[in-house]
Amino acid sequence: MTPTMARDRMRYWRIAPDARLRPWIHCYWRVEPDPAAGALTNPPPADGHQLLIPDGHSEIVFRLAGSFARWRIDAPATAALMRSSYVIGGRSHSVLTRSIGGLRLAGVKLDPRALRALIGTQLGELRDATLSIADLGCQPLVELERAVADTTSSAAYARVLDRFFLRSLADRPVRATGIEPLIERIHQSRGATSILRWAREHAHDPRTLERRFVGSMGMTPKQYARVVRFKHTYHRLASEGRSRVKSHLDAYYDESHFNREFRHFLGTSPLEWLSQSADFRTTVADHLLAGEFERASPAA
Repeated sequence: MTPTMARDRMRYWRIAPDARLRPWIHCYWRVEPDPAAGALTNPPPADGHQLLIPDGHSEIVFRLAGSFARWRIDAPATAALMRSSYVIGGRSHSVLTRSIGGLRLAGVKLDPRALRALIGTQLGELRDATLSIADLGCQPLVELERAVADTTSSAAYARVLDRFFLRSLADRPVRATGIEPLIERIHQSRGATSILRWAREHAHDPRTLERRFVGSMGMTPKQYARVVRFKHTYHRLASEGRSRVKSHLDAYYDESHFNREFRHFLGTSPLEWLSQSADFRTTVADHLLAGEFERASPAA
């Protein structure tokens, strides 16, 4: 299986799941050092600082080799060295990562409701946090981690995951929780939804609605709408560039609002980011996000 991206001495794979899984599994991914790059006498800090932008998905991350540091963009003092496989229930903020070297990772981006069905845990307990698979207490994921570690190619990795999720989601079906109409509305409006107004129009108690949403999605409906709105705007800006900055204000009250949101998620202004003066890269996030929008396009 050919890598979907190769740069900074690393190879990346973005892999589509079995078609039967696509309502719940966004993609599989894998990253490892590029053997064609050769060994370095003084290797750089792998791919440098990578900024990972929230996208509304939950994630299972398998550490195959090496380690990396991970911290919230707004809290550098919280940096943690990641040396084990883990899950993310819901992430409403961006994180920065830095590889220590020799890093090999694989992962799954999936609908939070599918992760909740798989692990049998309310995602509010995994809100904006990571939990190691070993500490999660989910034996099927422990066994999956072992199976993934034994794969020697991306094609084999995808086959292992397809078999696991086809079986697991059949055994633990994703059940309706009552928040599906709100999720659909958020996506239809690209995040430009007043949650309070929607709750009133549909006769939902806002606090009950929020509690159900957090349990299923790992963040509040307002946070989720904010993430969805920003990722659509960010993708347009990344695709169209400096000449179309003004066109990305449609989802926001004004330019100041957009700039505040951009700085919240990226820690810098749109123009600074477009000029490539930021001290981090977004290549991994951009690669995965491009795959999501390609899949969502009418031609996909």
